[in-house]
Amino acid sequence: MGGGEILTRIRAEKERPGADVWWGGSAGDFNRAEAEGLLEPYAPDWTKNLPDDAKSPSGAWVATFRTPEVIMYNTKNVKPGELPATWDDLLDPKWKGRIVIRDVRASAGMKTVFGALIIREQSRAGSIDAGFDFLRKLDANTGFYAANPEVLFQTLSGDRYALTIWNQVDALLEKDKGRPFGYVIPEDTAVLVEPIALVKNAPNPSGAKLFHDFVNSPEQLLFMARENHRLPTRADLPQDQLPEWMKDMKLKPMKLDWAYLDKNVDKWIARWDAEIKGKH
Repeated sequence: MGGGEILTRIRAEKERPGADVWWGGSAGDFNRAEAEGLLEPYAPDWTKNLPDDAKSPSGAWVATFRTPEVIMYNTKNVKPGELPATWDDLLDPKWKGRIVIRDVRASAGMKTVFGALIIREQSRAGSIDAGFDFLRKLDANTGFYAANPEVLFQTLSGDRYALTIWNQVDALLEKDKGRPFGYVIPEDTAVLVEPIALVKNAPNPSGAKLFHDFVNSPEQLLFMARENHRLPTRADLPQDQLPEWMKDMKLKPMKLDWAYLDKNVDKWIARWDAEIKGKH
C-alpha cells in the first residue's frame, strides 16, 4: 500500500486490527496515529541509540532508515550537461511535458516532499501562496501522474520522460534491476525517516515484537545497507561495515519545521489536488 493510504486503513480497523506491524510511511502519519491511540508503545533498550528525530518520545514508533529525496532521471533521455541540480531547475521550460510524478495523495513520501517544497518557498517569499506557485509551475512541466511506483518506474524507463521526484533508495534498487536510472541529490533536500510501530490491540503481539526486533537488529540493518542501499538510523552500528559510498555521504537536509508540516500537509495536498494538478 502507498504510505498515504495506511493510516486510513489503521483507523478503520481500530476495533479489530488486521495488522500487527506498520512499517513504512511518514513520521507525521505515525505521530497522528500515536495521538489517536492506534499504536502500542515499544521501546527496547537499544532505542536509546537513536537520534531524537528518529523516534517518538513515548516509544510509539522508531525509525529504521533515513531516505533522502532526489531528482531521479532516465540516463538515456538526459545528457550529463543538462542535469538539474536544484529543485528550481525542474521549472526550466526545457522539461515541459518531460516530467512524470507519482500521484501525490496516495504517497506519504510525495506528500512530504511537496509539503517541504511549499515550506521552502514560503520561507523565501514570506507567503504560503509562493509554495503553490512553485507547484503550479512544476505541474506545467509534468506530463503524467503515475498511479503507483511501478507505473512510475515503467513510464520513466521509456523514451518520452526524463525526470521525476522520488527517493534515493528506489533509484539505486531500480538501477540494480537494469533500469536506466540515475539521481541527483539537491543540496536542500528533504530527508525522511522510515518508521516502524506495533499496532495497538494487534492479534499477534508477541510475533509483532519479534519482527520489530529483527528489523532493527544490527545484523539486519547492516545487511540492508549493503544489499539494499538503506541508510540506517541507529548510531551504534560499526561504521567500517557500511558500504563505502554510505560512509562518505554528506547530506545537507532541508531545515524543516516538521510539526508545522505535519499539521498542514493534508490540507495543502488537498488544495494542490483541487486547484493545480493537471490544470496547466
